[in-house]
Amino acid sequence: MPGRRPHTRVAGSRRRSALSDRRPHHRLRQGRAHQGSAANGHETARGIRQEPPCERVGTQVTTTKRVAVAVAVLGLVLGACGPKRTELAREAARASAAIESSASSGGDSTGELSGPGVTDTTVKIGFIIVDQTQLKKLLRFDSPEVGDVKGQIEALVADANSRGGISGRTIEPVIVVFDALLDSPDTEEKLCRTFTEDDPVFAVVLYGQVQSNARPCYANRQTLMIDQTFFPVDQKTLEEFSPYLWQPIMPEYGKLLRGLAVALSDNQFFADGAKLGIVGIDSPENRRVVEEDLAPTLASLGIEPTDIQWIDPTSGATLQAGQDQAVLEFKDQGIDRVIVVGGSRLLAFLVTTAIPQEYFPRYAITSFDNPDFIKREMPMALDGSIGISIQPAFDIADAEYPRPGNASEQRCIDVLAAAGHTFAERANMREALVYCDAVALLEQAGRGLSGRALTAAALAEQFTALGSTWMSASNYASAFAPGSFDGVAGFRATIWDSACLCFTLTDETVGFPS
Repeated sequence: MPGRRPHTRVAGSRRRSALSDRRPHHRLRQGRAHQGSAANGHETARGIRQEPPCERVGTQVTTTKRVAVAVAVLGLVLGACGPKRTELAREAARASAAIESSASSGGDSTGELSGPGVTDTTVKIGFIIVDQTQLKKLLRFDSPEVGDVKGQIEALVADANSRGGISGRTIEPVIVVFDALLDSPDTEEKLCRTFTEDDPVFAVVLYGQVQSNARPCYANRQTLMIDQTFFPVDQKTLEEFSPYLWQPIMPEYGKLLRGLAVALSDNQFFADGAKLGIVGIDSPENRRVVEEDLAPTLASLGIEPTDIQWIDPTSGATLQAGQDQAVLEFKDQGIDRVIVVGGSRLLAFLVTTAIPQEYFPRYAITSFDNPDFIKREMPMALDGSIGISIQPAFDIADAEYPRPGNASEQRCIDVLAAAGHTFAERANMREALVYCDAVALLEQAGRGLSGRALTAAALAEQFTALGSTWMSASNYASAFAPGSFDGVAGFRATIWDSACLCFTLTDETVGFPS
């Protein structure tokens, strides 16, 4: 790689040194994903009125523009509607130490009270089903059919209850259908209030929740989160939300980027005088994982980025300006390798900007980047792509990684088949696996409580205690370790095959570098 220092730029700003830019973060306008809407308010099955988000996305005509709209509505227009994650995290940390939930009941011999939604015989668990029906109709895109998700959850809960539920308490599922078309900071906060105020639950299985205010809302109310969303969360944020936020099938984001860098190097992504560009949404979290995880790992491999572009996410206009600038800068400098930081379909949005500019670099890609969407809508952009797969149900065909991947996946298949739910391919089972893992984790951890009150802190201890006995049905390798909050222990490198228009896997599962 070239020996020059990489550049970094926020859209509309002067160029700066990438890793030496130490401006106070409060001077940057921060934001996270909110999603556009083409509809007015909507009542869900649980009676949550979902108001239109604060910014709409107009319809487009050409295929590329249509895909750009799809990406934006799916969560890429990062606006100022949502509060800043760092401020919310600190607020949640303070509040969680001070708030005693009025819904707590029951206790152990020491007098410790159980968490919200818990009685001596039952425990309420919230489940979020993301309904993409209207979104797919509006934007004319397709995704694998996943079947009767509500029925699948009920079958998984019934199976766990047949063995005593969670620490001898019967699981009572509280299931809410969430309309993906209307996602916004407001609707995710209202969903949080449904689970924490209207019908308080002990824990909620977060799925498809990509707004910055969602996780602080649950932590504020001492509600345990089993976070199954492809939403980047770094170690510092996980520590600030402890003991309420856990990611059993999603790796901590800094760990993911370290693994990505190693996989790229091992598979010759940086060979032949390649010039690397990094582009990310400008936030304290993303800067932190680049400075503390990605850049040091690249440096240890002898790789230095030529340029780093930070995109101001204050509004759709600044986001698009940042995308345009990144593409023009990278193309002008001859950058032919690109790593995108921030997940939440940011890579898909960058691709929609790059294609009209006839800019076709080789992209690094992970399960967080929604590779299935890009593969279906813009496969021409994936030529030469290399990356890592975390969950094969979201990016790898069965022919490449046959079912079952392990005993836990087979157990999920068997439990659901007994209840009449069958799946042609793993991709059709992707959501069922998410819920199967969540229920299994809660059940397994609950066995170690031995009469203790059912609290987030007590169950968190048991998550860690599971260690390598935890085996996810969704991942290639699993384990919990002291000091970490995720249960993912390994990944497989993926290489795009333009002949089959599919991702192929390397032979071995690789552990994440420390």
